[in-house]
Amino acid sequence: MARLTDRRAAPSIGDGAGAGRTSAPSPLPRRSRGSHSGVRDEPLMWTERAPREWVDRWAVNPRPDGSSPRWGPTNDNVEEMLEQVAEGSAICFAPSSMAQYYTRPNLSWVPLTDAEPLRTVLAWVDGADNALVRGFAEVVRELVSDARALSDE
Repeated sequence: MARLTDRRAAPSIGDGAGAGRTSAPSPLPRRSRGSHSGVRDEPLMWTERAPREWVDRWAVNPRPDGSSPRWGPTNDNVEEMLEQVAEGSAICFAPSSMAQYYTRPNLSWVPLTDAEPLRTVLAWVDGADNALVRGFAEVVRELVSDARALSDE
């Protein structure tokens, strides 16, 4: 987990209940809601490119019932992860906001009811603050504010 005390951060730019992404043959898409116990036996995607602390946070390890995930194949990026999920190799957990941006007919998003929200924040390392970073952060803040206002209508 990033230590935000060591970084500069804009407000949260995405949050919501975690969502499991599964391929069509999985039993999970037939449900409107899921839980970690309901996917206990499903292999879960993960990456070696992130610190293990981050991987465990996103994988909800340990689970609310104290169990550990059944680890599936690794991936190096979102596109690779979604390809592997579409092939039926594993499921993945992601922020619910990803459902807006990664739609595919052979995949389903299922909200997880027993998951803490997964939050996405804009952060940068101390000392990297310059006009370009500040300008980008301001655009992100405006877009997030606009998106939240539209969702409240």
